[in-house]
Amino acid sequence: MTRDTTSVGGAIASALERAEELRRLSDRPARVRIMTIFGDDRSGLTINARIAARTPAEHGTQEGLGTRCIPWDELDARAGEIVGLVDEVVGEVTLAVRNTPPVPRPSRSEDDLELAVFDDLIGEIGQTITQSALSVLEKHPAKQVSRELGSEAAMLAALKFAALAAYTGHVGLDDAQDELRMAMREVMSNMRASPELARRPSLGA
Repeated sequence: MTRDTTSVGGAIASALERAEELRRLSDRPARVRIMTIFGDDRSGLTINARIAARTPAEHGTQEGLGTRCIPWDELDARAGEIVGLVDEVVGEVTLAVRNTPPVPRPSRSEDDLELAVFDDLIGEIGQTITQSALSVLEKHPAKQVSRELGSEAAMLAALKFAALAAYTGHVGLDDAQDELRMAMREVMSNMRASPELARRPSLGA
Protein backbone atom coordinates (compact mmCIF):
# COMPACT_ATOMS: atom_id res chain seq x y z
CA MET A 1 0.00 0.00 0.00
CA THR A 2 2.77 2.41 0.89
CA ARG A 3 4.55 1.63 -2.37
CA ASP A 4 1.37 2.25 -4.41
CA THR A 5 0.60 5.52 -2.62
CA THR A 6 4.14 6.75 -3.15
CA SER A 7 3.95 5.80 -6.81
CA VAL A 8 0.79 7.85 -7.32
CA GLY A 9 2.10 10.72 -5.22
CA GLY A 10 5.40 10.74 -7.10
CA ALA A 11 3.57 10.76 -10.42
CA ILE A 12 1.46 13.74 -9.35
CA ALA A 13 4.57 15.60 -8.21
CA SER A 14 6.22 14.93 -11.57
CA ALA A 15 3.07 16.06 -13.36
CA LEU A 16 3.07 19.35 -11.47
CA GLU A 17 6.72 19.87 -12.36
CA ARG A 18 5.86 19.23 -16.01
CA ALA A 19 3.00 21.70 -15.84
CA GLU A 20 5.35 24.36 -14.49
CA GLU A 21 7.88 23.58 -17.22
CA LEU A 22 5.23 23.98 -19.92
CA ARG A 23 4.06 27.23 -18.32
CA ARG A 24 7.57 28.70 -18.55
CA LEU A 25 7.91 27.68 -22.19
CA SER A 26 4.70 29.32 -23.41
CA ASP A 27 3.74 32.93 -24.04
CA ARG A 28 0.13 31.87 -23.37
CA PRO A 29 0.60 29.53 -20.42
CA ALA A 30 -2.11 27.10 -19.38
CA ARG A 31 -3.21 26.79 -15.79
CA VAL A 32 -3.09 23.10 -14.88
CA ARG A 33 -5.12 21.73 -12.00
CA ILE A 34 -4.94 18.20 -10.65
CA MET A 35 -8.07 17.53 -8.63
CA THR A 36 -9.74 14.72 -6.75
CA ILE A 37 -13.44 14.42 -7.55
CA PHE A 38 -15.94 12.23 -5.73
CA GLY A 39 -19.49 11.20 -6.39
CA ASP A 40 -20.19 11.89 -10.07
CA ASP A 41 -19.35 10.46 -13.48
CA ARG A 42 -15.87 12.01 -13.26
CA SER A 43 -15.11 10.51 -9.85
CA GLY A 44 -11.36 9.98 -9.67
CA LEU A 45 -8.22 12.00 -10.35
CA THR A 46 -8.95 14.79 -12.83
CA ILE A 47 -6.33 16.77 -14.76
CA ASN A 48 -7.59 20.03 -16.23
CA ALA A 49 -5.88 22.76 -18.27
CA ARG A 50 -7.22 26.17 -19.19
CA ILE A 51 -5.68 29.20 -20.90
CA ALA A 52 -6.89 32.61 -19.73
CA ALA A 53 -9.09 33.80 -22.58
CA ARG A 54 -8.53 37.20 -24.15
CA THR A 55 -11.73 37.08 -26.17
CA PRO A 56 -15.13 35.44 -25.74
CA ALA A 57 -14.26 33.24 -28.72
CA GLU A 58 -11.15 31.93 -26.93
CA HIS A 59 -13.30 31.18 -23.90
CA GLY A 60 -15.86 29.28 -25.93
CA THR A 61 -13.38 27.31 -27.98
CA GLN A 62 -11.94 25.70 -24.83
CA GLU A 63 -15.31 24.46 -23.55
CA GLY A 64 -15.28 20.68 -23.21
CA LEU A 65 -11.53 20.47 -23.83
CA GLY A 66 -8.46 20.09 -21.65
CA THR A 67 -9.79 17.56 -19.15
CA ARG A 68 -8.81 13.96 -18.47
CA CYS A 69 -9.94 11.69 -15.62
CA ILE A 70 -8.53 8.47 -14.20
CA PRO A 71 -11.16 6.58 -12.16
CA TRP A 72 -10.18 5.70 -8.62
CA ASP A 73 -10.12 1.96 -9.23
CA GLU A 74 -7.64 2.45 -12.10
CA LEU A 75 -5.40 5.06 -10.49
CA ASP A 76 -2.70 2.76 -9.13
CA ALA A 77 -2.32 0.94 -12.43
CA ARG A 78 -2.38 4.13 -14.52
CA ALA A 79 -0.24 6.39 -12.33
CA GLY A 80 2.47 6.35 -15.00
CA GLU A 81 0.08 8.11 -17.42
CA ILE A 82 -0.41 11.22 -15.32
CA VAL A 83 2.55 13.22 -16.68
CA GLY A 84 1.54 12.37 -20.24
CA LEU A 85 -2.02 13.51 -19.55
CA VAL A 86 -0.67 16.92 -18.53
CA ASP A 87 0.98 17.19 -21.93
CA GLU A 88 -2.27 16.13 -23.59
CA VAL A 89 -4.55 18.64 -21.89
CA VAL A 90 -2.12 21.55 -22.27
CA GLY A 91 -1.57 20.72 -25.92
CA GLU A 92 -5.31 20.44 -26.52
CA VAL A 93 -6.25 23.87 -25.16
CA THR A 94 -3.14 25.50 -26.65
CA LEU A 95 -4.08 24.28 -30.11
CA ALA A 96 -7.69 25.34 -29.63
CA VAL A 97 -6.72 28.88 -28.62
CA ARG A 98 -4.14 29.14 -31.40
CA ASN A 99 -6.76 28.14 -33.98
CA THR A 100 -9.53 30.37 -32.64
CA PRO A 101 -10.64 32.62 -35.50
CA PRO A 102 -10.65 36.32 -34.65
CA VAL A 103 -14.10 37.83 -34.15
CA PRO A 104 -14.22 41.51 -35.11
CA ARG A 105 -16.04 43.95 -32.87
CA PRO A 106 -19.58 44.67 -34.11
CA SER A 107 -18.69 48.35 -34.56
CA ARG A 108 -16.00 47.30 -37.01
CA SER A 109 -17.96 44.67 -38.88
CA GLU A 110 -21.52 45.95 -39.30
CA ASP A 111 -21.69 47.57 -42.72
CA ASP A 112 -24.81 49.63 -42.03
CA LEU A 113 -23.52 51.14 -38.77
CA GLU A 114 -24.19 54.87 -38.48
CA LEU A 115 -21.35 56.25 -36.37
CA ALA A 116 -23.32 59.30 -35.23
CA VAL A 117 -26.16 57.09 -34.00
CA PHE A 118 -23.67 54.77 -32.33
CA ASP A 119 -22.02 57.72 -30.54
CA ASP A 120 -25.43 58.95 -29.39
CA LEU A 121 -26.18 55.47 -28.04
CA ILE A 122 -22.89 55.46 -26.11
CA GLY A 123 -23.67 58.88 -24.64
CA GLU A 124 -27.21 57.98 -23.62
CA ILE A 125 -26.18 54.71 -21.98
CA GLY A 126 -23.36 56.53 -20.19
CA GLN A 127 -25.75 59.13 -18.81
CA THR A 128 -28.16 56.44 -17.67
CA ILE A 129 -25.42 54.53 -15.87
CA THR A 130 -24.20 57.74 -14.19
CA GLN A 131 -27.71 58.70 -13.07
CA SER A 132 -28.31 55.20 -11.71
CA ALA A 133 -25.02 55.30 -9.77
CA LEU A 134 -25.89 58.70 -8.28
CA SER A 135 -29.32 57.42 -7.27
CA VAL A 136 -27.82 54.42 -5.47
CA LEU A 137 -25.23 56.58 -3.70
CA GLU A 138 -27.99 58.89 -2.47
CA LYS A 139 -30.36 56.15 -1.26
CA HIS A 140 -28.04 53.35 -0.09
CA PRO A 141 -27.66 52.82 3.69
CA ALA A 142 -23.95 53.52 3.20
CA LYS A 143 -24.67 56.90 1.60
CA GLN A 144 -22.50 58.66 4.18
CA VAL A 145 -19.33 57.14 2.74
CA SER A 146 -16.72 59.49 1.37
CA ARG A 147 -16.92 60.75 -2.19
CA GLU A 148 -13.76 58.79 -3.00
CA LEU A 149 -15.10 55.51 -1.64
CA GLY A 150 -18.39 55.98 -3.47
CA SER A 151 -16.51 56.64 -6.69
CA GLU A 152 -14.42 53.50 -6.21
CA ALA A 153 -17.55 51.40 -5.65
CA ALA A 154 -19.09 52.88 -8.80
CA MET A 155 -15.90 52.12 -10.75
CA LEU A 156 -15.82 48.47 -9.68
CA ALA A 157 -19.50 48.02 -10.49
CA ALA A 158 -18.99 49.67 -13.89
CA LEU A 159 -16.02 47.44 -14.66
CA LYS A 160 -18.05 44.32 -13.91
CA PHE A 161 -20.82 45.63 -16.14
CA ALA A 162 -18.25 46.46 -18.82
CA ALA A 163 -16.80 42.94 -18.62
CA LEU A 164 -20.25 41.43 -19.16
CA ALA A 165 -20.98 43.84 -22.02
CA ALA A 166 -17.60 43.08 -23.60
CA TYR A 167 -18.28 39.36 -23.45
CA THR A 168 -21.74 39.56 -24.99
CA GLY A 169 -20.49 42.08 -27.56
CA HIS A 170 -17.52 39.94 -28.63
CA VAL A 171 -15.02 42.58 -27.52
CA GLY A 172 -11.70 41.04 -26.55
CA LEU A 173 -9.63 41.85 -23.48
CA ASP A 174 -7.01 43.79 -25.44
CA ASP A 175 -9.66 45.99 -27.07
CA ALA A 176 -11.43 46.52 -23.74
CA GLN A 177 -8.16 47.57 -22.09
CA ASP A 178 -7.46 49.97 -24.94
CA GLU A 179 -10.90 51.54 -24.54
CA LEU A 180 -10.33 51.93 -20.79
CA ARG A 181 -6.98 53.64 -21.40
CA MET A 182 -8.56 56.02 -23.89
CA ALA A 183 -11.43 56.79 -21.51
CA MET A 184 -8.96 57.51 -18.69
CA ARG A 185 -6.93 59.80 -20.95
CA GLU A 186 -10.09 61.65 -21.95
CA VAL A 187 -11.11 62.15 -18.32
CA MET A 188 -7.62 63.33 -17.34
CA SER A 189 -7.58 65.73 -20.27
CA ASN A 190 -10.98 67.15 -19.27
CA MET A 191 -9.82 67.58 -15.69
CA ARG A 192 -6.70 69.45 -16.78
CA ALA A 193 -8.77 71.67 -19.04
CA SER A 194 -11.40 72.37 -16.37
CA PRO A 195 -9.95 71.88 -12.87
CA GLU A 196 -13.28 72.87 -11.29
CA LEU A 197 -14.73 69.55 -12.50
CA ALA A 198 -12.49 67.68 -10.05
CA ARG A 199 -13.95 69.68 -7.13
CA ARG A 200 -17.57 68.84 -7.83
CA PRO A 201 -19.10 66.75 -5.03
CA SER A 202 -20.84 64.05 -7.07
CA LEU A 203 -20.17 61.73 -9.96
CA GLY A 204 -20.84 63.22 -13.39
CA ALA A 205 -22.36 66.36 -11.96
